[in-house]
Amino acid sequence: MMITPLPHTQTEKTIVVLGDSIAHGYGLSKGYAWPQLLREQLQASYPQYDWRIHNESVPGDTVADAYVRFDVVRAHHPQLLLIALGVNDCRRAHSPIVDRRIEIFHRNERTWWGRHALLRRLGYLLNPLPEAEAQKDVDSQVPMEDFLSILGWMVRQAQIMDALPAFVTMAPLSPELADDPHFAPCARYNTAIRDLARDAQAALIEVSYPLASGAWQVDGVHLSVRGQAEIAQRVFKNFNRPPIATHLGIQTRESNAYMAPSLD
Repeated sequence: MMITPLPHTQTEKTIVVLGDSIAHGYGLSKGYAWPQLLREQLQASYPQYDWRIHNESVPGDTVADAYVRFDVVRAHHPQLLLIALGVNDCRRAHSPIVDRRIEIFHRNERTWWGRHALLRRLGYLLNPLPEAEAQKDVDSQVPMEDFLSILGWMVRQAQIMDALPAFVTMAPLSPELADDPHFAPCARYNTAIRDLARDAQAALIEVSYPLASGAWQVDGVHLSVRGQAEIAQRVFKNFNRPPIATHLGIQTRESNAYMAPSLD
């Protein structure tokens, strides 16, 4: 049964951003990361609310890495969870640590005993996880099936916390990387994020359309100050309309009065 989070009416609005180096603001001072810029824009636009945005984004994180530290999300008791992951999952790479964390997810969440802390620890003692292979042929670092399974788990956990889950699509890469085979799977993973948002009744924040010149740092992946500001603006626009505005119980300046019949 789908759990529908209820609207929040209190003035304090708590948001957690669970992301990777893009949301972390890699290569920039802390204040230039888009979650911080988003908070400033929300506070200026809706000063009647106390906006608290906890940026729990870690450079290099995949969904498997975010899974093993998901307790940091629960600790904040968010009303909105912004999931901004994907670029490290889809790129062609391999990490034995990520492999092991995917296996931890399967063992914990796909077995009845894995959901119980004491039984889980006992299971690790009796049947340790195998060591991941050091090298293997890979397409994406996190296979699509695992990517969607872990994201779906995050959606369910958010709903259990009465938080609205919202997916932020991957920020676009520099045009110079358009033909880089290392990132070739990313478009397919972005499409999967959109489809999952629809199927899981999560919010979708689309930020993947092209950015202006000067939006990237020299690596073409991480964003410059200008790029971070543009992503913050794209995310902010979603707070002016459902489902985010509805769930947070915020009164926006947007009006649907034009839909009312004329009294003339």
